[in-house]
Amino acid sequence: MGGFPIHWEQEVPSLDWIIGECPFSDAEIEEYLKSCHYHWHLSAPPMSYKVGEIVAERTEDSRHFWLRTASSEAGEKWYVVIGTGKSPFNEAMKMRRWMYAEENTLEFAPDAFLEHAIGDQRKADAHFRDRRSA
Repeated sequence: MGGFPIHWEQEVPSLDWIIGECPFSDAEIEEYLKSCHYHWHLSAPPMSYKVGEIVAERTEDSRHFWLRTASSEAGEKWYVVIGTGKSPFNEAMKMRRWMYAEENTLEFAPDAFLEHAIGDQRKADAHFRDRRSA
């Protein structure tokens, strides 16, 4: 599966303000996808994207995750993983929001894809803890 790199915002002092709504608008997600396509597919013509509904959502270990669908004008199907809470880079940090996108070429069901993404995050957290304790 192809994908685009993570987009995030700087650390925040508190997560008290977090509510249960997805922290990125459709327009922000579409701009992220369009911008990533432009910067990572240099020989390809510009591409527009359409963002779909939230298809999965889960709270786990001080993070809230949303999974949204997206499609390109070329018919590619994407999942956009959106999160808030503990940083995806350093579980000691708190982040207002982040997102990344992966093309769903293997046609994963939404819940299976989100479970895979959360599993990757668990591995990254374990790696961070191992580095810190070494």
